[in-house]
Amino acid sequence: MKKLLLLMPIALMGWFCSSAPDEFTKGPGSETTNGLALIDGKPASYASVALRKVNFRASQAVEENALVVADGYADEKGAFEVKIPEEGEYRLTVVHPDGVAFSKVVTRADFSESNDKASPDTVNLLATALMAGVVDVPEGSSNVWVGVLGTDVLVKTDSNGWFALSALPANDSLHLYFVDGDYDKTLDEKTLYLKPRESVLKDYRAPDPDEGKIVALLKDGTPAAYATVALRAADAMAEEFAVQSMVVDSDVRTDANGKFTMEWPKKGDFRLTVVSDGFAFSKVFDAEDLPDLDTIRLSATASISSKVTLRSTTDFLWVGVRGLDMLVKTNDVGAYVLPNVPADDSLSIYFVASDSLNSLYTEWKTSVEPSSTQFLNPVKVLQDFEKDGEGWYLNIDLLKKGTEIKPANNVAEGIVYDSTRKSKVFHGTYKLANDDYAWALVGTSFEHYMNLSEIDSVVFYAKGNGNIRLSLENYIDDSKNLKAATEWIPLSKDWKRISVNPAELCVGAAATETCFTSWSGVKSWVKQFHIFVQDGSEFYIDDVILYGALF
Repeated sequence: MKKLLLLMPIALMGWFCSSAPDEFTKGPGSETTNGLALIDGKPASYASVALRKVNFRASQAVEENALVVADGYADEKGAFEVKIPEEGEYRLTVVHPDGVAFSKVVTRADFSESNDKASPDTVNLLATALMAGVVDVPEGSSNVWVGVLGTDVLVKTDSNGWFALSALPANDSLHLYFVDGDYDKTLDEKTLYLKPRESVLKDYRAPDPDEGKIVALLKDGTPAAYATVALRAADAMAEEFAVQSMVVDSDVRTDANGKFTMEWPKKGDFRLTVVSDGFAFSKVFDAEDLPDLDTIRLSATASISSKVTLRSTTDFLWVGVRGLDMLVKTNDVGAYVLPNVPADDSLSIYFVASDSLNSLYTEWKTSVEPSSTQFLNPVKVLQDFEKDGEGWYLNIDLLKKGTEIKPANNVAEGIVYDSTRKSKVFHGTYKLANDDYAWALVGTSFEHYMNLSEIDSVVFYAKGNGNIRLSLENYIDDSKNLKAATEWIPLSKDWKRISVNPAELCVGAAATETCFTSWSGVKSWVKQFHIFVQDGSEFYIDDVILYGALF
C-alpha cells in the first residue's frame, strides 16, 4: 500500500527555548576574526553568533529548539568577532529574532583578522525556512532524535516518527542526523537544501517492501497465493499453433500473501489476467491506469460453448481470446469449447484459419457469468441497409423480355428511411414478363462456398404487394444441388417478420426433390443468398439475419 504524507498540525509555537550558550570554539592557532551581519543592507543588531565544528552534534538527548545557542552577539551595528582555528572546517551561524539567519561552512582563511576593522567580512541574513518530516521509529524506541550537524538544534519525534524544524537557514546544504530514542545509535543522515521562506514536508521512512504491489484476493477474501499473473497487449493473439487450454502462461506469480508486482508499460491498452484454481481476474486497462491498481478480486471462471460457420473447404478453425494465451480447435462443423475463461468482462473471441495465425477469419465479443457453462448461439447480420448495402445486388432474368427491377443500378439507390421500422430499409419495384419462369431478386453472393449446415434459422422483415421467396443456392458447381428455397410467402402493406427454418427450404431445382434432398444437397456448399419476388410491383426488405452463424 502506498504511504501518504499526512498534514502536520499548525502548531509550531514555543520552539525557541534555548539552553545555556556554549563558549566560542577554540583551538591551536585560533585568531579573532572580524564580521558584519546585515539584513537587507541594514545592521542585524544583537544577532546571535555561534561557531561549531562542521560535524558537531549534541552530546546528549536534551531538546533544543533554537538553531544555535549563542557563543556571542553582534553589537548594535551588526559587527561581531569570532575565533576560527587555523585548521579545519567550521559552521558559522548567525541568527536574528526577526526570522532571518546565515549559516555556512567556513575556514580561517574566509574571514579578515580583527585588526582589519576597515574591511570586515559581511554575512547577509536571509529569511529562514521550515521543514516537517517523518522517519521510521525503530523497534524498542518510543521516538527518534533529529538534529542538524554544526548546530545546536535537537528535536524529538512523536511516537509515529513525525517532527518539525521551525527555523532553518536557507541557501546552504544542511546535514540532518537521526539518533534512536536512547541516544546511543545513529540511524541515518540526510542532506537538506532549503530556499528562503520555503516550507517542505519530507518522508524519510524506509521504502515499504509492499510499495507498488497489487494484492489478489479470492471471492472469500483470502489471498490468491502463487496465482498465475500475465500481462498481454489487449489485441494480442496466439503466436503459434498449439492447443493451449490454460488461460495464460505466467509472467510472474503472486507470493504466499497473494501479492505481486511487475514492470508496467508506458502506453497502450493491455489485458491483465490473474488465474488461481478455477478463479480468475481479467480486464483491459489503459497503461496509465495500471500503476494505480491496488487490490483485485478473482471470480469463478466459466466455460463457453459455441460454433462458427466454416467455409466448405475448411476442416476446422483455431479459436482464441485476444489478450489471453488460450487456443482451441473447432470440430469439422465449427463447434468449440473455451474452458475456464475469465468471467465478468467482455471477451474478444477470434478465429483464424488452420494455415495462418496472421489471417483473421472472423471475431465476436461476448461475456459470461461466473460459475457457468454458457451455450452461446452466434448471430450473423447479413444486411441491415443502414449504410450502402455493400455486397448486395439486384438481378433479373434477362432472357424474359419485359422483366425489370428498380433501382436498376445498385441496392444503395433503393435504401430509404422507414418510419415504422425507425431505420433504413431497402425498397424495390419490379415488373415480370408474362412467363411462369420470369424472375427478379435481391441478394448477395458469398466470397467462398459456405457450410451452412449448422445454421438455426434465417430471419428478415418484408412488406409489399406480392409474394416473396428465400433461396439458398449454388449456381457455380454443377455437381451440387442448385438451390433450396421456400414456398412463396405472401406480403402485405404491413411489415412481416419472416423466419425460415432450414427444414422449410423444400423447393429445389428439380420438381421431384423432397425437403430433405433440396437442403442437404446445398447446405454444405452455399454460394448465393437470394430473395425472389413475384405477383406484385413493389417490396421492402430489412434486417436480414442468420441465427446460428458466424463468419
